[in-house]
Amino acid sequence: MDNKFQPALASLNPKFRLCFPDGLRGIAAAWVVLFHMAAGHHIEKIKSTLPDFLYTPIFSWGYLGVSIFFVLSGFVMALTANKVKFNTINSFRFGLRRLVRIAPPYYFAIAVTLFLIAIKSTTLHLPYVTPSLGNLISHLFFLEEFFNMPLINTVYWTLCLEVQFYIVFACLLWVADLIETKLNFPNARTTLIILSCIISLLWPFKIISTTLWTGGFFRLWYSFLAGVLVYHAWRDRGISLKVAIVYYLLLFITGLIFKSLLELVVAITSLILLFACLREKLHSWLSNSWLQFLALTSYSLYLLHNPITGASFNITSRIFSNGLIGECLGIIISLVACILISYLSFLVIEGPSIKWSRKIILQKITIF
Repeated sequence: MDNKFQPALASLNPKFRLCFPDGLRGIAAAWVVLFHMAAGHHIEKIKSTLPDFLYTPIFSWGYLGVSIFFVLSGFVMALTANKVKFNTINSFRFGLRRLVRIAPPYYFAIAVTLFLIAIKSTTLHLPYVTPSLGNLISHLFFLEEFFNMPLINTVYWTLCLEVQFYIVFACLLWVADLIETKLNFPNARTTLIILSCIISLLWPFKIISTTLWTGGFFRLWYSFLAGVLVYHAWRDRGISLKVAIVYYLLLFITGLIFKSLLELVVAITSLILLFACLREKLHSWLSNSWLQFLALTSYSLYLLHNPITGASFNITSRIFSNGLIGECLGIIISLVACILISYLSFLVIEGPSIKWSRKIILQKITIF
Protein backbone atom coordinates (compact mmCIF):
# COMPACT_ATOMS: atom_id res chain seq x y z
CA MET A 1 0.00 0.00 0.00
CA ASP A 2 1.43 3.41 -0.93
CA ASN A 3 1.50 6.33 1.48
CA LYS A 4 -0.99 8.77 -0.05
CA PHE A 5 -3.63 8.17 2.58
CA GLN A 6 -1.55 6.92 5.48
CA PRO A 7 -2.49 9.83 7.80
CA ALA A 8 -6.16 8.92 7.53
CA LEU A 9 -5.62 5.18 7.55
CA ALA A 10 -3.29 5.42 10.53
CA SER A 11 -6.20 6.32 12.78
CA LEU A 12 -7.53 2.80 12.25
CA ASN A 13 -4.28 0.89 12.80
CA PRO A 14 -3.55 -0.05 9.16
CA LYS A 15 -1.11 -2.74 10.27
CA PHE A 16 -4.08 -4.79 11.44
CA ARG A 17 -6.59 -3.74 8.80
CA LEU A 18 -8.19 -6.48 6.77
CA CYS A 19 -7.62 -4.93 3.37
CA PHE A 20 -9.64 -7.44 1.36
CA PRO A 21 -12.94 -7.17 3.28
CA ASP A 22 -12.43 -3.41 3.51
CA GLY A 23 -11.79 -3.20 -0.21
CA LEU A 24 -14.95 -5.18 -0.92
CA ARG A 25 -16.87 -2.78 1.31
CA GLY A 26 -15.52 0.19 -0.63
CA ILE A 27 -16.51 -1.39 -3.95
CA ALA A 28 -19.97 -2.20 -2.60
CA ALA A 29 -20.49 1.38 -1.40
CA ALA A 30 -19.49 2.81 -4.79
CA TRP A 31 -21.81 0.31 -6.51
CA VAL A 32 -24.75 1.48 -4.39
CA VAL A 33 -23.94 5.11 -5.24
CA LEU A 34 -24.07 4.32 -8.97
CA PHE A 35 -27.36 2.49 -8.48
CA HIS A 36 -29.01 5.49 -6.87
CA MET A 37 -27.80 7.75 -9.68
CA ALA A 38 -29.79 5.53 -12.02
CA ALA A 39 -32.75 5.10 -9.67
CA GLY A 40 -32.95 8.87 -9.28
CA HIS A 41 -33.24 9.22 -13.10
CA HIS A 42 -30.12 11.39 -13.19
CA ILE A 43 -28.44 9.55 -16.07
CA GLU A 44 -31.21 8.89 -18.60
CA LYS A 45 -29.04 9.93 -21.57
CA ILE A 46 -26.29 7.58 -20.45
CA LYS A 47 -28.89 4.85 -20.04
CA SER A 48 -30.07 5.27 -23.62
CA THR A 49 -26.48 5.39 -24.91
CA LEU A 50 -24.76 2.54 -23.10
CA PRO A 51 -25.54 -1.02 -24.17
CA ASP A 52 -27.49 -3.04 -21.61
CA PHE A 53 -24.61 -5.42 -20.96
CA LEU A 54 -22.65 -2.45 -19.55
CA TYR A 55 -25.39 -0.28 -18.05
CA THR A 56 -27.18 -3.06 -16.19
CA PRO A 57 -24.27 -4.48 -14.12
CA ILE A 58 -22.72 -1.06 -13.47
CA PHE A 59 -25.85 0.85 -12.51
CA SER A 60 -29.01 -1.29 -12.33
CA TRP A 61 -27.45 -4.03 -10.20
CA GLY A 62 -25.82 -1.62 -7.74
CA TYR A 63 -28.42 -2.39 -5.07
CA LEU A 64 -26.66 -5.75 -4.68
CA GLY A 65 -23.89 -3.94 -2.83
CA VAL A 66 -26.15 -4.21 0.21
CA SER A 67 -25.81 -8.01 0.09
CA ILE A 68 -22.04 -7.61 0.18
CA PHE A 69 -22.38 -5.30 3.20
CA PHE A 70 -24.40 -7.91 5.10
CA VAL A 71 -21.91 -10.71 4.40
CA LEU A 72 -18.97 -8.53 5.48
CA SER A 73 -20.88 -7.43 8.58
CA GLY A 74 -21.40 -11.04 9.64
CA PHE A 75 -17.74 -11.85 9.06
CA VAL A 76 -16.50 -8.86 11.07
CA MET A 77 -18.93 -9.53 13.93
CA ALA A 78 -17.78 -13.14 14.16
CA LEU A 79 -14.16 -11.99 14.12
CA THR A 80 -14.86 -9.45 16.88
CA ALA A 81 -16.69 -12.00 19.00
CA ASN A 82 -14.02 -14.69 18.67
CA LYS A 83 -12.44 -14.24 22.11
CA VAL A 84 -15.34 -12.64 23.94
CA LYS A 85 -17.25 -14.47 26.66
CA PHE A 86 -20.88 -13.64 26.01
CA ASN A 87 -22.28 -13.36 29.49
CA THR A 88 -24.99 -10.81 30.21
CA ILE A 89 -22.60 -7.89 30.72
CA ASN A 90 -20.48 -8.58 27.66
CA SER A 91 -23.55 -9.13 25.48
CA PHE A 92 -24.82 -5.70 26.51
CA ARG A 93 -21.40 -4.12 25.95
CA PHE A 94 -21.13 -5.78 22.55
CA GLY A 95 -24.42 -4.25 21.45
CA LEU A 96 -23.56 -0.88 22.97
CA ARG A 97 -20.19 -0.90 21.24
CA ARG A 98 -21.85 -1.40 17.88
CA LEU A 99 -24.38 1.36 18.51
CA VAL A 100 -21.67 3.81 19.53
CA ARG A 101 -19.85 2.89 16.32
CA ILE A 102 -22.75 3.29 13.88
CA ALA A 103 -25.12 5.81 15.49
CA PRO A 104 -23.18 9.14 15.39
CA PRO A 105 -22.50 9.02 11.60
CA TYR A 106 -26.11 7.94 11.09
CA TYR A 107 -27.45 10.87 13.11
CA PHE A 108 -25.15 13.24 11.23
CA ALA A 109 -26.42 11.84 7.93
CA ILE A 110 -30.02 12.42 9.02
CA ALA A 111 -29.22 16.04 9.82
CA VAL A 112 -27.45 16.54 6.47
CA THR A 113 -30.33 14.91 4.59
CA LEU A 114 -32.96 17.09 6.26
CA PHE A 115 -30.86 20.19 5.60
CA LEU A 116 -30.42 19.40 1.89
CA ILE A 117 -34.11 18.57 1.49
CA ALA A 118 -35.00 21.94 3.04
CA ILE A 119 -32.56 23.73 0.71
CA LYS A 120 -34.00 21.91 -2.31
CA SER A 121 -37.55 22.78 -1.31
CA THR A 122 -36.66 26.44 -0.84
CA THR A 123 -34.68 26.70 -4.07
CA LEU A 124 -37.23 24.93 -6.26
CA HIS A 125 -40.24 26.34 -4.38
CA LEU A 126 -41.46 22.87 -3.47
CA PRO A 127 -43.57 22.02 -0.42
CA TYR A 128 -41.44 20.82 2.46
CA VAL A 129 -43.06 18.49 4.97
CA THR A 130 -41.12 18.32 8.24
CA PRO A 131 -40.87 14.75 9.58
CA SER A 132 -43.10 14.19 12.56
CA LEU A 133 -41.64 13.88 16.04
CA GLY A 134 -42.61 10.22 16.08
CA ASN A 135 -40.83 9.65 12.78
CA LEU A 136 -37.66 11.33 14.05
CA ILE A 137 -37.70 9.34 17.29
CA SER A 138 -38.24 6.07 15.42
CA HIS A 139 -35.25 6.91 13.20
CA LEU A 140 -33.07 7.69 16.21
CA PHE A 141 -33.73 4.19 17.59
CA PHE A 142 -33.51 2.40 14.22
CA LEU A 143 -37.22 1.57 14.41
CA GLU A 144 -38.55 3.40 11.37
CA GLU A 145 -39.17 0.13 9.54
CA PHE A 146 -40.79 -1.47 12.59
CA PHE A 147 -43.28 1.38 12.91
CA ASN A 148 -43.65 1.62 9.13
CA MET A 149 -42.57 5.24 9.14
CA PRO A 150 -41.59 7.12 5.95
CA LEU A 151 -37.84 6.83 5.49
CA ILE A 152 -35.96 10.13 5.63
CA ASN A 153 -33.42 8.48 3.33
CA THR A 154 -34.18 5.28 1.45
CA VAL A 155 -30.90 3.62 2.51
CA TYR A 156 -31.77 3.62 6.21
CA TRP A 157 -33.77 0.39 6.03
CA THR A 158 -30.52 -1.57 6.00
CA LEU A 159 -29.44 -0.09 9.33
CA CYS A 160 -32.72 -1.25 10.87
CA LEU A 161 -31.79 -4.77 9.81
CA GLU A 162 -28.15 -4.43 10.89
CA VAL A 163 -29.15 -3.51 14.45
CA GLN A 164 -31.44 -6.54 14.57
CA PHE A 165 -28.60 -8.71 13.28
CA TYR A 166 -26.32 -7.46 16.07
CA ILE A 167 -28.89 -8.04 18.80
CA VAL A 168 -29.85 -11.54 17.64
CA PHE A 169 -26.21 -12.51 17.07
CA ALA A 170 -25.24 -11.37 20.58
CA CYS A 171 -28.18 -13.31 22.06
CA LEU A 172 -27.23 -16.37 20.03
CA LEU A 173 -23.66 -16.33 21.35
CA TRP A 174 -24.88 -15.63 24.88
CA VAL A 175 -27.06 -18.78 24.73
CA ALA A 176 -24.22 -20.80 23.18
CA ASP A 177 -21.70 -19.77 25.83
CA LEU A 178 -24.25 -20.45 28.58
CA ILE A 179 -24.85 -23.94 27.21
CA GLU A 180 -21.13 -24.59 26.94
CA THR A 181 -20.50 -23.42 30.51
CA LYS A 182 -23.52 -24.90 32.28
CA LEU A 183 -23.93 -28.13 30.33
CA ASN A 184 -20.27 -28.66 29.43
CA PHE A 185 -21.27 -28.78 25.77
CA PRO A 186 -18.16 -28.23 23.60
CA ASN A 187 -18.41 -26.25 20.37
CA ALA A 188 -21.81 -24.88 21.33
CA ARG A 189 -21.22 -21.76 19.27
CA THR A 190 -20.46 -23.67 16.10
CA THR A 191 -23.46 -25.94 16.65
CA LEU A 192 -25.92 -23.07 17.15
CA ILE A 193 -24.51 -21.10 14.24
CA ILE A 194 -24.87 -24.09 11.90
CA LEU A 195 -28.40 -24.67 13.19
CA SER A 196 -29.21 -21.00 12.60
CA CYS A 197 -27.84 -21.23 9.08
CA ILE A 198 -30.10 -24.21 8.33
CA ILE A 199 -33.16 -22.36 9.66
CA SER A 200 -32.25 -19.18 7.75
CA LEU A 201 -32.47 -21.09 4.46
CA LEU A 202 -36.24 -21.38 4.90
CA TRP A 203 -36.59 -17.82 3.59
CA PRO A 204 -34.48 -17.96 0.41
CA PHE A 205 -35.98 -21.41 -0.24
CA LYS A 206 -39.43 -19.69 -0.19
CA ILE A 207 -40.67 -22.16 2.43
CA ILE A 208 -41.43 -19.23 4.77
CA SER A 209 -42.18 -15.71 3.59
CA THR A 210 -43.35 -13.92 6.73
CA THR A 211 -40.91 -11.73 8.68
CA LEU A 212 -43.21 -11.75 11.77
CA TRP A 213 -43.06 -7.96 12.03
CA THR A 214 -42.62 -5.07 9.62
CA GLY A 215 -38.96 -4.73 8.72
CA GLY A 216 -38.10 -8.06 10.35
CA PHE A 217 -34.58 -9.36 9.81
CA PHE A 218 -35.52 -12.96 8.96
CA ARG A 219 -35.72 -12.60 5.17
CA LEU A 220 -32.06 -11.53 4.95
CA TRP A 221 -30.69 -13.27 8.04
CA TYR A 222 -29.01 -15.80 5.75
CA SER A 223 -26.75 -13.09 4.30
CA PHE A 224 -25.38 -12.04 7.70
CA LEU A 225 -24.94 -15.67 8.76
CA ALA A 226 -23.10 -16.37 5.50
CA GLY A 227 -20.40 -13.98 6.69
CA VAL A 228 -20.38 -15.47 10.18
CA LEU A 229 -19.94 -18.92 8.65
CA VAL A 230 -16.97 -17.70 6.58
CA TYR A 231 -15.10 -16.87 9.78
CA HIS A 232 -15.90 -20.18 11.48
CA ALA A 233 -15.05 -22.19 8.36
CA TRP A 234 -11.71 -20.38 8.20
CA ARG A 235 -10.84 -20.86 11.86
CA ASP A 236 -12.39 -24.25 12.60
CA ARG A 237 -11.90 -25.91 9.20
CA GLY A 238 -13.36 -29.42 9.67
CA ILE A 239 -17.16 -29.60 9.80
CA SER A 240 -17.60 -25.81 9.64
CA LEU A 241 -15.76 -25.63 6.34
CA LYS A 242 -17.83 -28.43 4.84
CA VAL A 243 -21.09 -26.88 6.06
CA ALA A 244 -20.04 -23.48 4.69
CA ILE A 245 -19.35 -24.81 1.21
CA VAL A 246 -22.69 -26.68 1.13
CA TYR A 247 -24.48 -23.60 2.47
CA TYR A 248 -23.05 -21.32 -0.22
CA LEU A 249 -23.73 -23.83 -2.98
CA LEU A 250 -27.34 -24.15 -1.82
CA LEU A 251 -27.71 -20.37 -1.86
CA PHE A 252 -26.18 -20.23 -5.32
CA ILE A 253 -28.51 -22.95 -6.64
CA THR A 254 -31.49 -21.26 -4.98
CA GLY A 255 -30.53 -17.98 -6.61
CA LEU A 256 -30.45 -19.67 -10.01
CA ILE A 257 -33.77 -21.46 -9.49
CA PHE A 258 -35.65 -18.39 -8.28
CA LYS A 259 -33.62 -15.97 -10.40
CA SER A 260 -32.62 -14.02 -7.30
CA LEU A 261 -29.45 -12.00 -7.67
CA LEU A 262 -29.39 -11.37 -3.91
CA GLU A 263 -28.73 -15.04 -3.11
CA LEU A 264 -26.24 -15.31 -5.94
CA VAL A 265 -24.22 -12.32 -4.75
CA VAL A 266 -24.26 -13.54 -1.14
CA ALA A 267 -23.00 -16.96 -2.21
CA ILE A 268 -20.31 -15.58 -4.53
CA THR A 269 -19.13 -12.96 -2.04
CA SER A 270 -18.93 -15.54 0.74
CA LEU A 271 -16.99 -18.03 -1.38
CA ILE A 272 -14.52 -15.36 -2.52
CA LEU A 273 -14.07 -14.12 1.05
CA LEU A 274 -13.57 -17.68 2.30
CA PHE A 275 -11.02 -18.33 -0.45
CA ALA A 276 -9.12 -15.18 0.56
CA CYS A 277 -9.16 -16.35 4.20
CA LEU A 278 -7.89 -19.82 3.38
CA ARG A 279 -5.14 -18.36 1.19
CA GLU A 280 -4.24 -15.89 3.99
CA LYS A 281 -4.74 -12.94 1.63
CA LEU A 282 -6.94 -10.77 3.85
CA HIS A 283 -4.14 -8.26 4.40
CA SER A 284 -2.84 -8.12 0.82
CA TRP A 285 -5.67 -8.40 -1.71
CA LEU A 286 -7.38 -5.09 -2.61
CA SER A 287 -4.76 -3.20 -0.61
CA ASN A 288 -4.44 -0.35 -3.12
CA SER A 289 -4.48 2.93 -1.20
CA TRP A 290 -7.23 4.52 -3.31
CA LEU A 291 -9.48 1.54 -2.69
CA GLN A 292 -8.63 1.53 1.01
CA PHE A 293 -9.43 5.24 1.18
CA LEU A 294 -12.80 4.50 -0.40
CA ALA A 295 -13.27 1.73 2.17
CA LEU A 296 -12.38 4.15 4.95
CA THR A 297 -15.24 6.45 3.98
CA SER A 298 -17.63 3.70 2.84
CA TYR A 299 -20.05 3.85 5.79
CA SER A 300 -20.38 7.63 5.63
CA LEU A 301 -20.52 7.40 1.83
CA TYR A 302 -23.40 4.95 2.05
CA LEU A 303 -25.30 7.12 4.52
CA LEU A 304 -24.76 10.45 2.76
CA HIS A 305 -24.58 9.76 -0.96
CA ASN A 306 -28.27 9.89 -1.84
CA PRO A 307 -29.07 13.54 -0.97
CA ILE A 308 -25.62 14.71 -2.08
CA THR A 309 -26.04 12.98 -5.44
CA GLY A 310 -29.42 14.60 -5.92
CA ALA A 311 -28.07 18.05 -5.06
CA SER A 312 -25.01 17.60 -7.28
CA PHE A 313 -27.00 16.59 -10.34
CA ASN A 314 -29.48 19.38 -9.71
CA ILE A 315 -26.63 21.92 -9.77
CA THR A 316 -24.85 20.43 -12.79
CA SER A 317 -28.09 20.28 -14.79
CA ARG A 318 -28.50 24.02 -14.25
CA ILE A 319 -24.93 24.83 -15.29
CA PHE A 320 -24.55 22.34 -18.12
CA SER A 321 -27.04 20.86 -20.53
CA ASN A 322 -29.06 17.77 -19.71
CA GLY A 323 -27.29 15.94 -22.48
CA LEU A 324 -24.77 13.13 -22.38
CA ILE A 325 -21.79 15.37 -21.55
CA GLY A 326 -23.72 17.07 -18.77
CA GLU A 327 -24.63 13.72 -17.22
CA CYS A 328 -21.05 12.48 -17.42
CA LEU A 329 -19.88 15.63 -15.69
CA GLY A 330 -22.67 15.14 -13.19
CA ILE A 331 -21.37 11.68 -12.32
CA ILE A 332 -17.84 13.01 -11.79
CA ILE A 333 -18.94 16.02 -9.74
CA SER A 334 -21.37 13.91 -7.72
CA LEU A 335 -18.76 11.26 -6.90
CA VAL A 336 -16.20 13.88 -5.90
CA ALA A 337 -18.74 15.68 -3.70
CA CYS A 338 -19.90 12.43 -2.09
CA ILE A 339 -16.36 11.26 -1.32
CA LEU A 340 -15.18 14.63 0.00
CA ILE A 341 -18.17 15.11 2.30
CA SER A 342 -17.97 11.47 3.40
CA TYR A 343 -14.30 11.93 4.22
CA LEU A 344 -15.16 15.04 6.23
CA SER A 345 -17.82 13.03 8.04
CA PHE A 346 -15.23 10.36 8.77
CA LEU A 347 -12.75 12.85 10.20
CA VAL A 348 -15.25 14.76 12.32
CA ILE A 349 -17.88 12.17 13.24
CA GLU A 350 -17.10 8.59 12.27
CA GLY A 351 -13.44 8.44 13.29
CA PRO A 352 -14.16 9.69 16.84
CA SER A 353 -17.14 7.30 17.12
CA ILE A 354 -14.81 4.38 16.29
CA LYS A 355 -12.44 5.48 19.06
CA TRP A 356 -15.35 5.89 21.50
CA SER A 357 -16.63 2.39 20.68
CA ARG A 358 -13.20 0.90 21.40
CA LYS A 359 -13.29 2.35 24.89
CA ILE A 360 -16.11 -0.07 25.68
CA ILE A 361 -13.95 -2.98 26.80
CA LEU A 362 -15.05 -6.58 26.33
CA GLN A 363 -13.51 -9.24 28.54
CA LYS A 364 -11.48 -11.51 26.27
CA ILE A 365 -11.09 -15.24 26.75
CA THR A 366 -10.12 -18.02 24.37
CA ILE A 367 -13.29 -19.64 23.05
CA PHE A 368 -12.01 -21.47 19.98
